Amino acid sequence: MKVQCPAKVNLFLEVTGRRKDGYHTLASLFAKINLYDVLDLEFVSGNRPVLEIVDELQTSPLSSGPDNLVLRAADAFYKTFRVGRGVRLTLTKRIPMGAGLGGGSSDAAGTLLGLARFLDLELSAARRKKLHEIAVGLGADVPFFLKDANFCLATGIGDRLKPLSFPKSLPYMILAWPGFGSPTGPVYAALPPRRRADVLTRLSQLDRLVRSLKRGRPVEEWGGLLFNRLEQADLPVMTEVAQARRILEAAGAKGTRMSGSGSSVFGFVSSHVEGERIVRRLQAYPWKVYLTSCHG
Repeated sequence: MKVQCPAKVNLFLEVTGRRKDGYHTLASLFAKINLYDVLDLEFVSGNRPVLEIVDELQTSPLSSGPDNLVLRAADAFYKTFRVGRGVRLTLTKRIPMGAGLGGGSSDAAGTLLGLARFLDLELSAARRKKLHEIAVGLGADVPFFLKDANFCLATGIGDRLKPLSFPKSLPYMILAWPGFGSPTGPVYAALPPRRRADVLTRLSQLDRLVRSLKRGRPVEEWGGLLFNRLEQADLPVMTEVAQARRILEAAGAKGTRMSGSGSSVFGFVSSHVEGERIVRRLQAYPWKVYLTSCHG
């Protein structure tokens, strides 16, 4: 069985506070996009999950050991639901790592959902709740990828999710990964202090963005409402991310932003033809550039 594990971008991300356990609280608008890792599941002898990796990007080594999120998700699934059959999970990696695209989180969620389907485990409300609990333990973005919804408003640490739907598909998107990673922990740690009034202003901006998307308005009306607080982290990597955003904007993309904690940047284009033109123009840079779109 094959499972597609989509990447995501954050159309909006504000950091609203910090909990005693060190996790930051957020207000974010998640959107799944048409860029995927793929999981293949097959039965093998034994009674444990095993993992193999096909790394199509070959940009940085990816462990297939017990620290891998796919194997951690599979082990937690086996323990929770007392599985006694061997399953090989083959992960084909196409989403850049350390890019703010949620690839590892999506792979973990795909593992949980894929194993449930593959093992004919009917997902009752109680079992879905257990999957959600496993997901929260694996990472803040994992619960989003368990949802059927393509867009979600996220609060808490990203685990409180309100599914959204919009009447019109969003425009095509240029996604660029500049070829270097951005470490999530240091990015959050390097955020400058924020005034409460500024945070509240940004949250009202998020409300306006959602209203505009619900009305099916063109990108010219909501592109300026996209926001990512993490772009303000005082780190050298953010200087390079800002330069990538400027290049994307100069090439013609609208509403350019960094996704998550970086380092990928995205912007919207008016048509597939314009997107192809911009992709060709950006081939001058040592980046990975994708013409993609949000899920409809």
